[in-house]
Amino acid sequence: MEENRGQAYLQLIHILLNSPNGAEPQILQDHLELLDRGFLQTCELVASTLAQQGGENGAKFLRNLASQLEQFMDANDEADGGNSEGENFQEYAKFFLELLQAEQDSNSDTAVIHPMLAERQHLLNSRFAEIVQQVAQKLIADENPETISSIVGLIENLSIHISDFPGGNIANNIEIAITGYQIVLSNREPGSEMFAQTQNNLAAASTKRVKHISDGQE
Repeated sequence: MEENRGQAYLQLIHILLNSPNGAEPQILQDHLELLDRGFLQTCELVASTLAQQGGENGAKFLRNLASQLEQFMDANDEADGGNSEGENFQEYAKFFLELLQAEQDSNSDTAVIHPMLAERQHLLNSRFAEIVQQVAQKLIADENPETISSIVGLIENLSIHISDFPGGNIANNIEIAITGYQIVLSNREPGSEMFAQTQNNLAAASTKRVKHISDGQE
């Protein structure tokens, strides 16, 4: 279901990129059900790929469009009030902490982690990536090096499991994993074996990101 939605995002972006000037508002109006945070993230992924391939005009168009839509969404979120935002944060943060605990208790067993991800795969989105970063910073703050090493080790294992998770939105899974690897790298000793291992994992996830975008555009 979520993978189909990812393909729908890419199809809508293709239509927008190939539409005549001035047709965009009507196209967006006809596809309101796809205009969410996942769509914004997909716009950025496609824009990055286009920029790398020399398609600066298309990249600029998508980034401007995403920026305008994001401002509109942010305004709507603020209008909904602060309570729902706080509850939203708690739900994501609780899920992240439960996953880390499961990584520790199960010795990072895929057979334990993947069913947990499948049960709440609707939470695996750009919001989850943001909250992973926020919560990780709080977990690591003022801890001793041994504890920090243990925490980031769990985050790295979780990132691997999310990157390999076949359910949900694949593009979102990749972005969450990349966020996790970046957190780990910033808390590893540069030049160490563990640092190199995380660099390799990050490089693999980045390659998977590019391949996923390319496959979606074919």
